[in-house]
Amino acid sequence: MFKNIQEFLKNSDGNIATTMGVLALPLMMGCGVAIDYASLYHAKTNLQEAADAAALAGAKELVLVSTKDETVKEVAKNYVTSSLMQTIGNKNDLHKTDITTSISTDRKQVTVDISYVWKPFIIQYLNSEALPIEVQSIASLAGEQNVCVVALDEVSSNALDMTSKASITANDCVIYSNSKSTSGINTVKQASITGTEILSAGGYKGPDSSFNPLPLIDAPVLEDPLKDREQVVVGQICDQKDMSINTNTTLNPGVYCGGLTIKGNAVVQLLPGEYIIKDGQLNVTGNSSLIGSDVSFFLTGVDSTFDFGVSTQVVLSAREEGLMSGILFFEDRTSPSDRVFRIRSKDAERFEGVIYLSKGILEIDKASRVGQRSAWTAIIAKRILIGNGPDIVINSDYSNSPIPVPEGISGGSQVRLMQ
Repeated sequence: MFKNIQEFLKNSDGNIATTMGVLALPLMMGCGVAIDYASLYHAKTNLQEAADAAALAGAKELVLVSTKDETVKEVAKNYVTSSLMQTIGNKNDLHKTDITTSISTDRKQVTVDISYVWKPFIIQYLNSEALPIEVQSIASLAGEQNVCVVALDEVSSNALDMTSKASITANDCVIYSNSKSTSGINTVKQASITGTEILSAGGYKGPDSSFNPLPLIDAPVLEDPLKDREQVVVGQICDQKDMSINTNTTLNPGVYCGGLTIKGNAVVQLLPGEYIIKDGQLNVTGNSSLIGSDVSFFLTGVDSTFDFGVSTQVVLSAREEGLMSGILFFEDRTSPSDRVFRIRSKDAERFEGVIYLSKGILEIDKASRVGQRSAWTAIIAKRILIGNGPDIVINSDYSNSPIPVPEGISGGSQVRLMQ
């Protein structure tokens, strides 16, 4: 045996050197192939996970009203890009990725194909199919997704704003902010938002612990689900004018010009029908109560907002038939922007139907309890501001309510991977 490396190198017969030289190339190739296959497996796993997430997200977008194919594709691409940035971590590598999203003709399936061009050390010479890496995922839509809270404002920060100890719980439905601001959804301190999904066209601000699940950011803007809903045409005739009530009363549907005020300890029962609040406020104050089933309110003209005071009780369910079916409150679309509608009532637990304020700001404040005893509720407003303490529950138990759910609100939420 050689005593040192010098003797090994000086050996004249060359047998060992020749043997080592012959073995070096296959050893190097073997190591290279092993490294390549490990990299291949890792990259393919990351790509498949990204494709699966993108297909599921795209399928969920199909259920939202009037969602265009381009929107679905944009959502899928955003999911892939976000996922790969976390795993690849190199923006330059994203240029090597080709993302193709296709939608079935019946709009029930989304297919995401990802092709990633990589440069392995050796395996490309042994297996031509290793380049590029290709994965596919197919998600199928078994139902439609319920949309129950929408802040329509695309510009303002804090379009959906939550302050201390406020909570929104949306059962089996989606919470959506159209604001493209980085703080389109804002929470502070102990506020909480819970829903099947929380979507923001911009971003969100607040502790992650406030959200369940975390919001999906950079989502496409959601078209107003009720933008095509016909609204009431109001004439010049007034059934009542500047009406103020402080005793127990039963009211008939009609046009209430100058608004309607309920105060003191009055209990006001509403007969079924449509109540037009024109050129004045629907104002419930003191310890009074406003109670009605199969009723709807259309708010039009100057100062036509509502304000439900702190100690009041408001128990309302929307029309079951007719032009206003499913709508509890409908703000005239020609109204000025940014008028404030307030709910501060200690008991608004039966608010069944849609609160539709496309130009207005809905403020829910104090220790108000909203929606807990409603089979379903939906809120669509320009902005939604939740103050200190309200507990808001948005149910979507449509099958247990006689009130029809407007098109664009109801659905289901069953989306699954097929491949």
